[in-house]
Amino acid sequence: MIETSAAAENMGGWFQAGSVPTIVTRPLGFAEVTVGYVVRDYDAQDPAVVIPACDAFLIMLYLTDVEHSDIWPDKPAAPLKMYPEGSICLISLARGAAIAVRGSLEALVIHLPRSHLSELAEHTGEPCVDDLATCRGMDDPTVRDIGAALLPLIDQDHSDGSLVNHIALALNAHLVHRYGRSRSTH
Repeated sequence: MIETSAAAENMGGWFQAGSVPTIVTRPLGFAEVTVGYVVRDYDAQDPAVVIPACDAFLIMLYLTDVEHSDIWPDKPAAPLKMYPEGSICLISLARGAAIAVRGSLEALVIHLPRSHLSELAEHTGEPCVDDLATCRGMDDPTVRDIGAALLPLIDQDHSDGSLVNHIALALNAHLVHRYGRSRSTH
């Protein structure tokens, strides 16, 4: 199901990449999961990628090797780190995010609203996960394989939404199972 969402409309701006191809789907209810395909070359003088605070998570699946560093408002930027092709980053956007990117970025960028975690728990009858653990540059073959299934579907008509919904559900179930944390565990 392709619709417009705030994340889809803003994703290209966050990465200074213009309009980026996206898929927006509501796999279970009202929470819109957005998947974008971002491609851009960054030089040292390019501005940082800045994503405003929201009640969501951001998952990046790197499709090429790329260097970037995290930027924080209250401490020095992290040193540049190589994120290898096929690795992922998973972060909370509760306080927003900023990174300096160097080189060619090609990535699937997934915006997952926190409200989807509640919808998933309600749908499965499992306990609700409150948070997802942060990871940076991690190898996750399941996310890589699901990303490979999503990539050819980007920017195509999915008017019935069923295939994209099922793939998004598989991805989100994996993220909750592997990275999920509840108040009792953190």
